[in-house]
Amino acid sequence: MKNVPELNGPQAEAVAHVGGPLLVFAGAGSGKTRVITYRIANLVARERVAPWRVLAVTFTNKAAGEMRARLEHPELLGPVARDLWVGTFHATCAKFLRLFPEAIERTKSFVIYDSTDQKAVVTRVLRDMNLDDRRYSPKSVLSRILKEKQEGRGPGEMHLDSYLDDAIQKAYVRYEAALRSANALDFEDLILSVVRVLEAPADGSIAPDVLRAREALEKKFDYLLVDEFQDTNQIQYRLLKRLAARTKNLCVVGDDDQSIYRWRGADVRNIRYFRRDWPDAKVVKLEQNYRSTKRIVSSALAVIAPSPTREPKELWTDNDDGSPIRVIACADERDEAACVVRAIRDAREAGIGPKQTAVFYRVHAQSRVLEEALRSVDMPYQIVGGTKFYDR
Repeated sequence: MKNVPELNGPQAEAVAHVGGPLLVFAGAGSGKTRVITYRIANLVARERVAPWRVLAVTFTNKAAGEMRARLEHPELLGPVARDLWVGTFHATCAKFLRLFPEAIERTKSFVIYDSTDQKAVVTRVLRDMNLDDRRYSPKSVLSRILKEKQEGRGPGEMHLDSYLDDAIQKAYVRYEAALRSANALDFEDLILSVVRVLEAPADGSIAPDVLRAREALEKKFDYLLVDEFQDTNQIQYRLLKRLAARTKNLCVVGDDDQSIYRWRGADVRNIRYFRRDWPDAKVVKLEQNYRSTKRIVSSALAVIAPSPTREPKELWTDNDDGSPIRVIACADERDEAACVVRAIRDAREAGIGPKQTAVFYRVHAQSRVLEEALRSVDMPYQIVGGTKFYDR
């Protein structure tokens, strides 16, 4: 490590921590990525931890690529960083399974089915079972199967709440058999399969291939670091606990205030109850915001502070006050869209070009009413990262 920029007190504390579990509550704009990368660099460069004994996981390929690029910079680790295990949960588990395919009754050349492939398999299964696709649509049945897998349940552990579930359970069994016969896995299988190997009973009933894989994985890593921990689901956390069971060197970084993915299985209780599972964990809070103005930070804190279940954190910043915050009350989504159009017109009259104006929305379903408002006044627009509603 060369020319290390100055870290604030809590950042330096998190970077310097070496042995045992570490929980880092990282508020928005508090330098979270810097802490993770410098912590890894400190372990390898100063604590002499072999890079291939370090695993860092995050949620997107883009984030993993950015983390690796930072670590490969000459001021940090340089070429040594190429031996680190840095990737998403799914990519990391796929890498594991390529090493030990026999443990999951696959060959090394197994394929990973995407959503289209998965739906095709379920459609074929439902047709073979002579089930009415109006009552058991392939989309809904597949969604249920994937939800069960996200929570670590196979067909035998499914929660059967109605007579419809009995048919879905049978479809789940056939779906698994179809994947096995095709030497395939779906995305949820990647994590679940590794967890099943790690949680296999350590007695005479375990198959030799499974035992060999389990022992290798348990000994593989000395240090684990997890980004965006508030977005992990139960099966991902079970994976982390098993991989860290030998050394207890598990560092998780996240912010329960920023947990927004419950709809896709994220369980914010993982970060809120981390100290219950790891009672000797060191806790560090990154509360200085470097990204936003004072008004934005104080307003955001005022919105989230009343939550009775959040971890107490007091975000602050040395930045300027910034522009006053405007709050606009709209009657409905169409009134909101009309307000957006007026704001764009005002910006253009003030000399701000169209390419300097962006409209953010939460999900693509919200684009339709905005697009209709823009089209009604012949205002051209571009959808970034998606398709225009009328093109869809």
